[in-house]
Amino acid sequence: MDWNGDGILDLIHGNRWDGIRLYTGNGDGTLHLVGHVFDDEGVEIRTRYNTSPWLVDWNGDGLLDLLLAGYPIDMVYGGILRIYGGIGDQSDTLLFDADYQDFTWFYNQRRTTAQTSDLDGDGDLDIILGYETGEVYFAENIGSADEPVFGSYSVMQCDAGPIDVYSRFPGSGRARPNVCDYDADGTPDLLVGCQSGWIYVFRGYRAETPHDLSLVVPERMSEGTFLFDLVTPDGLGADVTVTGMTGEVVASMPGRAGGAGSWDLSGAPPGIYAAEAVLGDTSVVVPILRL
Repeated sequence: MDWNGDGILDLIHGNRWDGIRLYTGNGDGTLHLVGHVFDDEGVEIRTRYNTSPWLVDWNGDGLLDLLLAGYPIDMVYGGILRIYGGIGDQSDTLLFDADYQDFTWFYNQRRTTAQTSDLDGDGDLDIILGYETGEVYFAENIGSADEPVFGSYSVMQCDAGPIDVYSRFPGSGRARPNVCDYDADGTPDLLVGCQSGWIYVFRGYRAETPHDLSLVVPERMSEGTFLFDLVTPDGLGADVTVTGMTGEVVASMPGRAGGAGSWDLSGAPPGIYAAEAVLGDTSVVVPILRL
């Protein structure tokens, strides 16, 4: 990333014991140590250890924000996941808003690395997480760029099954993912490093949908009525369900033909839900935020 806007790549570095450091590029392949990272109240931003920083313009305001994962300061187990907002042109140091957004409540694993990518192509940034035991997780942003909302995460998949650089793909764990267009074909790919030192390359591709199946729902709903529009091919019936974060089914409609419909979810508590339509081997899952 180019922190100071001089056209030269810079480096933000997290490590096991010593917080976060910023190095600016000199333009000749060497780096200059600027120093540690602080918030606008003068407090150093760090974790207990295994600090993982990622800089990204989260909300599109032209300022780099800090996505931070690592151990909590006040305990040995568990982890944190936070976003510190950028506060202005700070070319000689790293300063962020002390009023961070905390997503630890839905993901609190230790020794995690985190980065952002619009992996699902819906126009907002999601989070990709690499975990100690080898899994790579995807956490979808079901809110917006300005107001991100995360409620769950799931193991990313490849043709061979779940991406796991411990048991499925030998690597001794400690997954370190990076999303990039490795083969320059316009589709995101995934590089995953591991404790053994190898880097696995998972090439992304756009899967062909065997059926014209879609499920359109509102991203948020505050009333008890859940509206949806189901499209199925040739008048076939799809099984449509709504499940909560722990997998409980709160609504079910088997063999539903295409068209507009609704459910009464007034008895469902506020939270994150998933609406799914299944037809044969094809399924469509859409997240819903129940306010």
